[in-house]
Amino acid sequence: MNTQKLYLTIKPHAAIGILVLGIISLSSFSANAMGHENKHHSHHNSHQQHEGPDNQQAKLEKRLHHLAKKLDLSQAQQSEIKLIFVSMTEDKQAKKRAMSDFKAQVKPLLQASEFDENQFVAIYAKHQLNFQQAAMERAKVHHGIMQVLTSEQQQEFLTMGKHR
Repeated sequence: MNTQKLYLTIKPHAAIGILVLGIISLSSFSANAMGHENKHHSHHNSHQQHEGPDNQQAKLEKRLHHLAKKLDLSQAQQSEIKLIFVSMTEDKQAKKRAMSDFKAQVKPLLQASEFDENQFVAIYAKHQLNFQQAAMERAKVHHGIMQVLTSEQQQEFLTMGKHR
């Protein structure tokens, strides 16, 4: 009985943790996938692209190019969205370190013969603020982009998100 109560209290936290990890994984995957037009791009090369500010800039440019093409953005809109993307990437390294710290702490739990729910809850609680900040940043970026777009472009942008 006591285990069931514990499970019911942990379940929402675990679900949120998995959801956050999934969103982060999907967002980085979709940003990477949206930016690649070369279909013969190997895994090794795409892994190298995550390193360094020049490659980050290239990813940003490809993402902006994709949005400009799909949404038929004006030059002014492209400039505004580029500013939004640049502001998004400013403190990305700190968030990346926090997320890798979380993953490193959870990894032994996943490899253990039995899953320690209490330990996961403790680790998750420790990183909760990081997850909230990451979600807030994504929401701000999404909101900023929506404010730049026309109503027709907004509809197309929302449809693009469903295809990811």
